[in-house]
This record gives sequence, C-alpha cells and structure tokens, in this order.
Amino acid sequence: MQLRDYQIESINATRNEFRTGKKSPCVVLPCGGGKTVCFAFMADQHIKIKPDNSVWFLVHRRELIDQTERTFRDFGIPTERVLIGMVQTVSRDPGKYQRPTLIIFDECHHATAKTWTRIINAFPDVPVVGLTATPARTDGTGLGAVFDSLVLGPSAEELMEKGYLCKYDYYAPKTTDIFALKNRGADYDMQDLSEQFMKSRIYGDVKKYLDPRRKTIIYCPSIELSKQLAAQLPGVVHFDGNTPDKQRAEIVRRFRDGEISALSSVDLIGEGFDVPDCDAVLLLRPTKSTILYIQQSMRCLRPAPGKRAVIYDMVGNCFRHGLPTETREWSLTGRMPCKNESAEPDILVRQCKNCLRVYSGTGRICPYCGEEQPKTRREIEQDEKVELERIEKIERRDKRREQGRAETLEELIAIGRSRGYKNPVFWARMVYNSRTKK
Repeated sequence: MQLRDYQIESINATRNEFRTGKKSPCVVLPCGGGKTVCFAFMADQHIKIKPDNSVWFLVHRRELIDQTERTFRDFGIPTERVLIGMVQTVSRDPGKYQRPTLIIFDECHHATAKTWTRIINAFPDVPVVGLTATPARTDGTGLGAVFDSLVLGPSAEELMEKGYLCKYDYYAPKTTDIFALKNRGADYDMQDLSEQFMKSRIYGDVKKYLDPRRKTIIYCPSIELSKQLAAQLPGVVHFDGNTPDKQRAEIVRRFRDGEISALSSVDLIGEGFDVPDCDAVLLLRPTKSTILYIQQSMRCLRPAPGKRAVIYDMVGNCFRHGLPTETREWSLTGRMPCKNESAEPDILVRQCKNCLRVYSGTGRICPYCGEEQPKTRREIEQDEKVELERIEKIERRDKRREQGRAETLEELIAIGRSRGYKNPVFWARMVYNSRTKK
C-alpha cells in the first residue's frame, strides 16, 4: 500500500499528538485528499501491534460504508478486527460489539451530535481520531467539545498544484428570474426558495449547464425540487434518504459506470461521496454555511486523467464564502462565519466580464483570460470619496487664503455674507479680534 507524502505526514503528526498526551486529534485533509485510504492504513498498522487490538471505523451514511469497505478490500487490508459501521447503528448499543482500542470517525464535523458522543463517552479511555475536510459544525462552530488537537494537512490549492486534486473553472451564472431569500434558523428558508424555483423558469436555466458527456451532481434546496428536476430534465435522476438502500446503491453504481449523467439530491451525495470522474457540480442551494458549501462544491475535484472540473454556482455561494479551495484558518475553539452574507459581488471574489470565470480577490486583471475588468461599485465609490476629499481640501485652503487677504473688518464681513454665514458680522469680529490679540 503506497501512501502519498502528505498522507504519511498526517499519520505521523497524528501519532505524535498521541505521544504528547492528546487523546482525540482531529485530522484535516481537503475533500478528495484521500482521508479514508490514509487512515485505513493507520487502522491496519494498529491491529498489527497487538493481537487483541480492534479498530472501529465509523461513518454516517450507507454509501460511505460501501466506499470504506471497498477501500479496505482494494488495498488488501484485513477487516477481521475492524468494525466498519454507521454511527447511528453502533451508538444504539456500543457494548454489543468487540471493545475498540482505536476509534476513527470519518466526516467528524458531525461529532458533537448525541449519537457520536454516546460512542465516545462509552469508551472514555479509547483514543479517537476524527477525519474531515471542514473541522467545524455546519453553523461554523469549532469542534473543541469533542477533539483536543488539530492536525492540519496540506491545503486544497497545494494538492491541486501537485495533481492530487484536479483544477477547475468556477462560474456564477445568473438565473432568468430573481429570487428572494428568507431566513430560517441559522440558514435560508429552503422550502420557500424551492416554491419560488418551481414557479419559475429554473428548469430551462439548469438545462443550459447539463452536458451528457459530463457526470454532474446537482444540489437542490429541497427534495421536491430535486424530484421536479428529474421529471423535467432528461438524464437527471433523483434520490434521497427515503430511497430504498438497494435502489440507492444501484443509482450510485449506474452513475459511476456512466449510465446516468446527472444525479440530483439535497445533501445525500455531499460529504465523502467518491466518484473520481464526476467532473461537474451545479449548486442550486444557497447557504450561509461555509462548511456545507465546501463539502458540496468540491465533490467534482477528485483527479482523473485529462480532467478539468467545472462548478456552476447559480445561487451566489462563492460571493458569500469565496472559492471552495481557498486556504482558511481553522480552529477547534473559533468559528467559521459566512464572510459576506449579502452575496454582494466583487468583495471576496470577482467574475470576469469576458470569460465569465470567477477568481479569488478583486484584482482588475482576470488570471484566466487576461482581460482588464471595469471598476467595481466600491472602487468607484472610493475614487469619488478621494476626489471629494481632495476638492474639500482645496476649498479649505482657498478660504484661508481669501480670509488672509482681507485687511479690514468690513472686508471680512463681506466675505462672511458671500459665504452665507448666519451672522457674518459676529464671525468677522471674531476673526478680526483674534488678529489684534496676536
């Protein structure tokens, strides 16, 4: 089993955390960085240390069990002493399984939920490793209540440069109709938005960006809209948490094999969903959650020969959070907020007026096509402010000079009247008297 350099470094850094007394490190690797492979290796090494060692490798979705089992199988890792299971199932009765000597949680940004903490609390002396690309809850809160250290791997941009993630083009096309977003709890009201979408021309907007030659994942704000897209658009297949397990597995298989070109869902095909040749994501779900945004938009970045992915953001999430692969400052105790909740353009990212691709920052020159961009509204306002300050400075200087040239009280009174002062005589006497005192 051959690991990449950064995967070996992540394992070594995790072991070092245990050596220094930490009991529950959270390991961060970007979406598509190979977390499962990395820590399947660690699980294999752990069970080889002692004959009674046992590892629990726990996930939160049925599809992730299948993927994890396939990873262990493909790399020839025996699973006699490895429990690959779902958090929801194991948490019902942790004592019925062989006691673990190491617990590994995949997609551990959910670990503050009761089902997860029930397992942790059942084995307080057992070391825990959490794996995630986004070490914070969906609302942006850190995971310090569960994990005691953070092991940061390489950034997504570093993995792209080395070819471990594929490069991509990001577009933020506007929909034909304008939609109003209402707040509901910590995010937007998805039901209300879905109803607006279903009364609009959104189906035609989506169809423009579907290419049967590209495997595309569509993220919708509701199950109802996802079903409607599948009904209205050829080649689109919907599935959700209520889809029977066998049918879900068959849909995923057909998508992997290229029999289905587009999958539509809400969040079932988000975290951990591994299809290396999925090369397009279409976002129809606006969110204030940077965590959800990263998990969904980066689904298409797993590398494949000759692949360049594309992301179509039809709800302006890039304007709220920046590009998904940007380097972020993670913390177990801090919070990852939505940086630009209004989604006002040209603050975090900019969309080229020529090639239409979105790029980080607000530089005037597009890094893709080299086209110079017009000034943003803020840049125009700043220029106007600077010019106004310059004019005001000149006016103040000219007033001082005019006032200095006036030699008599009568001349000062005349200046005061020309300026429209309410009491020019009083003002003139104050100025004149201040001179005589000197």
